[in-house]
Amino acid sequence: MTSLQSTEPEAIPEERNEALLDGTLLLGDQFTITNKLGNGGFGITYLAKDNYLDRDVVIKECFPEVFCHRAGKSVLVRSTANQDKYRSIVDMFMREARAIAKLRHPNVIGVHRVFEDNDTAYMALDLIDGRDLLNIIKQDPGALSPNQIVNILTKLLDAIDLIHQQDLLHRDISPDNILLDKWGSPVLIDFGAAREEASRETRAMSAVLVVKDGYSPQEFYFAGGKQTPCSDLYALAATFYHVISGEVPPNSQTRMAEVAGGGEDPCVPLAGRFDDYDSAFLAAVDKAMRVLPKERLQSAREWADMIDPSKKRAAPLVLSESKKLGATLNRLISETNDYVLKSAPVKEKTPEPPAPKERRFVPDWVREFNEESVNPDTPRRPKPAAAPEPLVLTAETERPAKAAPLVLDSPVSQDVQPGPVADQGAAEDASPVVEQDLAMPTRLRAKLRHKMSMFRSSWR
Repeated sequence: MTSLQSTEPEAIPEERNEALLDGTLLLGDQFTITNKLGNGGFGITYLAKDNYLDRDVVIKECFPEVFCHRAGKSVLVRSTANQDKYRSIVDMFMREARAIAKLRHPNVIGVHRVFEDNDTAYMALDLIDGRDLLNIIKQDPGALSPNQIVNILTKLLDAIDLIHQQDLLHRDISPDNILLDKWGSPVLIDFGAAREEASRETRAMSAVLVVKDGYSPQEFYFAGGKQTPCSDLYALAATFYHVISGEVPPNSQTRMAEVAGGGEDPCVPLAGRFDDYDSAFLAAVDKAMRVLPKERLQSAREWADMIDPSKKRAAPLVLSESKKLGATLNRLISETNDYVLKSAPVKEKTPEPPAPKERRFVPDWVREFNEESVNPDTPRRPKPAAAPEPLVLTAETERPAKAAPLVLDSPVSQDVQPGPVADQGAAEDASPVVEQDLAMPTRLRAKLRHKMSMFRSSWR
């Protein structure tokens, strides 16, 4: 059972209902409290509705009842002298909730949200559809076969090994905190989030410590007791002692007193009493339940190896430090790039074809003029009858600010009258456009004279 151990009875407040009322909203309107599920010395658990995702969740509230009370929805410290202690418990609750959310293990309860409200802290957890081990032991003790019990313990050891690797302790392992879902797989719930901070206080918090008689190791019963991974393993062994034998183990404080006084340990070992179980399996449970911490199994991995003689279990994946991992990745990437560059065939670069030259418009009469200038005897190509085309000038033949005079030989100057833009000075400075060429045919000269006349007329 869950109990409050106190050396100062007056420090325990009068018991009353401190739970939130059904229908209370948390975190704005995201969660609605449906009903209370249970409470312990350091927290209250509720069934709630996630209004944003439209699903049922479990809400755990940080509520160390010895230091606080409720006024409406808010949680208030009973004495200003305990304000710092209360705040330290809330901060620890938040830190461990975030750490649990990072575990990502199928046998560890999932944490969806961690938040502060009403002057305390909350975490939103998965709602598991199933029964806890305590319910099965009491109502249906023969429901689990020996093989199922071994399988359940093996999965829980793997989960607890991960928890301890993250430098966390559960601190509240017991049959009522192990659920079996509808597929028979175990899920570890209800971490004792604030217990570590409470155990660090030597005097101020020695008035109350939360323990579970029969399951908690003796170091949980006094303030400042050194809690290690083997403390969780004691509670797990005591839980399966109850599952296998059907009996709650003796209180660890009673056991310690008997052993310290030279008497016999009142806890009867499992080994040799149950033929349906392997002797190594029962011996491991007995060793994990030793009264003195130094005599117990010290890690979940050691326990798992003890009940698996084949030693075929996969070794845990141990990641290197981030700096070493980064250097290793850089080296692998560099080696891969070098290999690809050396093994890939080198392709010769093919010269790119020259860009096509821009085709410029050349009038027909210029083409004909060039052809007949090279070969005067070449007959003229027949030209289909068509309307005369307008003269198209290229960039080089744009209209100048002042047209230069056209200088031809004497026969041409008699037929072509100079325009008004021509003057004597300009005529002297201008270079001749066409010089008289004795090889030029008469027909071409007449044609050129006609074209020049049309050109002069276009500038008037």
